[in-house]
Amino acid sequence: MIQYFDFDNYNLSSGKVLEKVRLAYTTEGELSANKDNAILVFHALTGSHMLSGDFKKPENIEIPWNDEMTKGWWTDFVGPKKMFDTEKYFIVCANYLGGCYGSTGPSSINPKTGKIYGKDFPEISFFDIEDSQRKLLDNLGVRKLHAVVGGSIGGLMALEFASNNVGFVSRIISISSGSRLTTLQKIYNLEQAELIRLGRNKSRDEKNSYLALARMIAHKTYVSLDLLDERAKNTTKFSNYELEAFINTPVESYMMHQGAKFVERFESESYLRIIGAWQKFEFPEYKYRNLETVKVFILGVDSDVCFYKEEQEKLHEDLQSRNINSTYKQLKSNKGHDSFLLEPNLFKKDIERFLS
Repeated sequence: MIQYFDFDNYNLSSGKVLEKVRLAYTTEGELSANKDNAILVFHALTGSHMLSGDFKKPENIEIPWNDEMTKGWWTDFVGPKKMFDTEKYFIVCANYLGGCYGSTGPSSINPKTGKIYGKDFPEISFFDIEDSQRKLLDNLGVRKLHAVVGGSIGGLMALEFASNNVGFVSRIISISSGSRLTTLQKIYNLEQAELIRLGRNKSRDEKNSYLALARMIAHKTYVSLDLLDERAKNTTKFSNYELEAFINTPVESYMMHQGAKFVERFESESYLRIIGAWQKFEFPEYKYRNLETVKVFILGVDSDVCFYKEEQEKLHEDLQSRNINSTYKQLKSNKGHDSFLLEPNLFKKDIERFLS
């Protein structure tokens, strides 16, 4: 069930203040008597708090929606006797501050003006996202996290959250992630940000076209080329007469289809804020010192071209060189970066063992 946590003001790391802040979140399982069996999950860039189970569009708020939203994005990972066993653990997942699924973000009403924030919504940082979720955990009565988990950029936040909350986190699970931005990621983020900027003040259709293209830039890093070919064979031809010369195979059609689907379920200014927060992420030397009592499990996939396996290897080496308890495992899959969304059986035994 979707729930909401409201608080009056939030001081952003930029120095600006948000008034009347809301976080949308879900929980699975029960908090233990000692209040120490909670697991916080940071979702991927365009994920949500709708973690596990079946959902329908909330009637009380306006959020982007399509059929992809009706099933929790980690339903096969979270539940009774599943990898994140809700008979043992209390699982918490919140939509990011700056997001578009019910948490305060660009599509929210600015209480000062009575109008939607839109492009006037302030910049945010990963710290803002993480710190607002610490407030949520405190409100839920969590005394200590059994683990903090994140895939993709969620892994960056899991790492930073543990460092910023010394003694509050027992374990970190970082999946298909790392500890830094690569040059390629910076370039991809810049390209997408520029497209969204160009789409501002355009008609709705034009703005959606810019957002769709931004998504296409990113999407090609989420799946391996082999998987892209495999998926494309099952798609119908995308119809666009102006691009007829360029849409000759199912691969082009598939990419256009991905962009068109994405604009149904996401909002451009939220996308811009989250990749902007990613673009500013840093994990300096002093933050490693705060992880001395934490166990870290790093999982990567050999076909990942968003966070290449070298990023997981580098994080593991950096942790070990500072005598931090770190375990690293590289998994084999043809599904690329999205493997952590698609293949529960690939991760199940290793994660269950680490959590026990």
